Amino acid sequence: MAPPQPAPPPETPIFRTPDELLHDIFLRLPTAADLARASAACPSFRRLITDHAFLRRYRALHPPPLIGAFDDTAFIPAQPPHPSAVAARAFAGFDFSCSSFLPSTASLTWSAIDFLDGRALLAGAPVPRKRGSSHLRNLQYRYFSARELAVCDPVHRRYILLPAVPGDLKALVSEPDLLHLETFLAPGEDEEEPLSFRVMCLVQCRTDMVLLVFSSLDGQWHSLAFDLWSAASDPLKHPKDGLSQIVSSSTDASVGISPS
Repeated sequence: MAPPQPAPPPETPIFRTPDELLHDIFLRLPTAADLARASAACPSFRRLITDHAFLRRYRALHPPPLIGAFDDTAFIPAQPPHPSAVAARAFAGFDFSCSSFLPSTASLTWSAIDFLDGRALLAGAPVPRKRGSSHLRNLQYRYFSARELAVCDPVHRRYILLPAVPGDLKALVSEPDLLHLETFLAPGEDEEEPLSFRVMCLVQCRTDMVLLVFSSLDGQWHSLAFDLWSAASDPLKHPKDGLSQIVSSSTDASVGISPS
């Protein structure tokens, strides 16, 4: 007769804790490194921690620390007594230009035009072969219509090349009417997707303004246009003039680099 099998060891009480309570415990872990160590403890912990809904909640409660800011293209690290001053030292002399890993050719140069929440927005434009009065007059329109845009994560050396602005949206801006062009990064529109972002291209023309918006959620460009004169006379009749609210909420965001 075979000897009786030994009884399995009793389950640790923590493994019998309901998932909702474990989520609350994990949300209180102070750093992403602590969260990674907890996920390695057992398969059930990993299943809970790697859930996308949980990760969105964790990132909302624990945003990456701000380690510095940009003045034009110069990186200014956090200084004592800022709590991120120690972490900022690791980025002394760091190359945030992204030019070392972006695709480039002899006829294409990249330049940084905005930084927000650890991302860099770069524009790549063909190198002009000649310069003259006619070239200077249409340079801004050519820059608007022919440039490439890339959103980069300089710390992890990753990037996304944005699709070209569709022809029907480019047609909203005529070369003789273009007065000013400004392109910048903005937070994503979905709070449940904290890694999402938007790229906004604000074009001021003689009689109207056009806002072209790229969303990382659907990977497409969208447009918003309104009449400057009509909007100035009676803005309440133009609900599309939420443009001013969009731009203000975007440009008020702090510009800096955070390790994600």
